[in-house]
Amino acid sequence: MHLNGRKHKASFWTAVALGAAVVFSGSAFAQEWAPSKPLRLIVPYPAGGTSDTIARLIAPGLGEALGQPVVVENKTGGGGVTGTESILRSPADGHTFGIVASSYASSVNLVPDLPFDPIKDAQPLTMVTRVGVALVTNPDYPAKTLSELLAMAKEKPGTIAYGSAGNGLSGHFSGEAMKLSAGVDMVHVPYRGGAPGLNDVIAGQIPMMFNVISSVMSSVEGGKVRPLVVTSAERSKVLPDVPTMAEAGVANVEIYEWYGLVAPAGIPPEATKRLHAELEKVLKEQAFVERMDKQGIEVVANSPEEFTAFITSEIDRFGTLIKSANISLD
Repeated sequence: MHLNGRKHKASFWTAVALGAAVVFSGSAFAQEWAPSKPLRLIVPYPAGGTSDTIARLIAPGLGEALGQPVVVENKTGGGGVTGTESILRSPADGHTFGIVASSYASSVNLVPDLPFDPIKDAQPLTMVTRVGVALVTNPDYPAKTLSELLAMAKEKPGTIAYGSAGNGLSGHFSGEAMKLSAGVDMVHVPYRGGAPGLNDVIAGQIPMMFNVISSVMSSVEGGKVRPLVVTSAERSKVLPDVPTMAEAGVANVEIYEWYGLVAPAGIPPEATKRLHAELEKVLKEQAFVERMDKQGIEVVANSPEEFTAFITSEIDRFGTLIKSANISLD
């Protein structure tokens, strides 16, 4: 009897100890990651650009949610390569992340000796936004539809020019993808930014250009340019009467300019989870969504896994286009 009693007591205290262990273990797992110091949001492009604007719009709300300020830092150089490398080479503690653009994926096949691997060296957090590209012409240009333009291009190969914001950017990719799919020969004229090219279209110095929808909207609304087609999968909310490339009969030209947030590879999984959760809330705030909607920009806010898969597919897709169209940064 005495030994039996001891056994029962031992069993009782063992059960208590195990229960306590489960409770403490559960509370440890339930505890959210929290930053212990201010966070750095690195922008690899100059102040005032789209990526900088997006970063400064989301930083205050994110900082408030995390209980630490989010400091936006512009680190320019090398067409975004310098700042992006700075993001990916930062300590993997969850306190540094940055914004990247579409060129993050295309640079793999365009930039010689790229100093980072956009998949292996990164922990993607979320795609922030994406926007399609529009082909706009001078209002007096004789082609009023894409089919009319392509017919003209086939009659006079190598004589019709289109502009873009620069080599290796979304407008350039859109033009070259259209040429390949439609079997036409047109001349690409790269500008140093979208604004100079758009001004030349308006002035009649160049007949047309591919540029992101958000950058051409004011000129479209003012009747200064005519949109023929968009490269998004669906019609743009701000250009509902303009067909997509697919609707216009040209397949495989689905191109967006997108922006996303990435951190260095190896940050704690709890940090990835918390950062994404708070970013998703900030990005889905009505004021931010409405501001983007007015410019024809779609808020995405997908998961880290979805964003990683997307970047991987973009690298493959643009790699094929770059080789097929012999695209370079020169």
